[in-house]
Amino acid sequence: MSLQLKLNLMITGLLLSLLALSFYSITHNAREDVRAEIESTSNLVLHLLDAEIIHYSSDFGWLSPGAEGQTSIFRLKNLGNIRHLRIDFYDASGRLRETNKNAYDKTDINQPPQWFVKAMDLSTLSVSQTRKNIVLNGRFLGELVVTPDPSFEMAEVWDDTVGLLTLVAIFFVLMNLFAYIAVKYTFKPVKQIISALTQLETGNFQSRLPEFKQVELKEIGSKFNLMADTLQQSTVNNHRLTQQIINLQEDERKRLAQDIHDEIGQYLTAIHVDASVIFAAKTLVTAKESAKAIGAVTRQMMNTIHDLLQRLRPRVLDELGLSLALAELAHHWRERNSNTLLIHNIANITGCVEETTAVTAYRVMQECLTNVSKHANARKLNIEIKHDEKHVFMEFEDDGNGFDFNQHTKGYGLAGMMERVQGLRGTMHIDSVVGRGTKIGVILPKKSFNSDDKGL
Repeated sequence: MSLQLKLNLMITGLLLSLLALSFYSITHNAREDVRAEIESTSNLVLHLLDAEIIHYSSDFGWLSPGAEGQTSIFRLKNLGNIRHLRIDFYDASGRLRETNKNAYDKTDINQPPQWFVKAMDLSTLSVSQTRKNIVLNGRFLGELVVTPDPSFEMAEVWDDTVGLLTLVAIFFVLMNLFAYIAVKYTFKPVKQIISALTQLETGNFQSRLPEFKQVELKEIGSKFNLMADTLQQSTVNNHRLTQQIINLQEDERKRLAQDIHDEIGQYLTAIHVDASVIFAAKTLVTAKESAKAIGAVTRQMMNTIHDLLQRLRPRVLDELGLSLALAELAHHWRERNSNTLLIHNIANITGCVEETTAVTAYRVMQECLTNVSKHANARKLNIEIKHDEKHVFMEFEDDGNGFDFNQHTKGYGLAGMMERVQGLRGTMHIDSVVGRGTKIGVILPKKSFNSDDKGL
């Protein structure tokens, strides 16, 4: 069930509850009004009849026959305007002598339906038939019976109720229509948000939301667009970085192949020549000279292979550990860059440091040193490396040229460093100002999240 339908049902239920409460209040008040009206009318009629009886007891002229030849005592036919009461006069023999029931006709009123009559529940009202004995000069003339008749009052209440309920029904329909339109208009942007999310799901990171007028949705739209911008930029950077990594791999393979061809091939050729000389030598001195040359070439070839392997994989990490490997890296860099003052404080990193973390730390420091020597033109470089139980902290600060990070993110060096660090769920912060140097801070976890997951 959609939120829009839920809100409409809630509003409809609330209005129906108000309608039922209003109907109950109307019927309850109407019942009390009917009772009060009938009691008031009954009391008034009885009061007037008492006055008539007193009057007639002193004047017997009223005993003269009427126009129809019958004696009329109370002239009840003249009480036709008393619609809420039925007044009957029975003589001493119990015969009906006078009544006002023919003075009006109920067919000309709008009779309420039976369910409304039952809802009124007039049976609980304390309104009953009233009887009054008529005695004149000690003589019992008959009985006057006053019977409440609430039909006219109920008809009036029914007419009023119908009018009020009609207004309430119109209000109910208009309110529901207004609520439906308002909710539909308010949640119209939801479809746009779902459509934009679907486009993101299919890889269309150019999808954007318009600026909504609603305050709540306006912030959602702004955050969504910011997220889409970030995803799009990240995707572009990843694609570019992947392509650069592929190109760098090909370049590295080409360089390795060239080095092997130029250097190892040259050494092997020299060894082959010296071996041929030994094979063809006629004197021991000549053979020894060639064997000595083979040994020298072999040592040179071993150094070359060691350098090639170092480029592929820093074996010094396995041999010396992370702290000494970083210190050796700094030592060799100082020897090659005597114009830059290098001050380093490398703590003895203890505890279990995973291989991926150690390699990443080594490559990060290697890249930072390479960038300083190639681009920074720095006079001073400070390196501080420390650790705690869970992390390795690295900080590099130089007083060189600096750069605008937003304009230098296309280089593989910084992007590759950041990818390596973020791949281990580490953090990397770069603070650089043109002409005022660069400061790079890196935090690496000693254990990667993959190993943590395996241990769970």
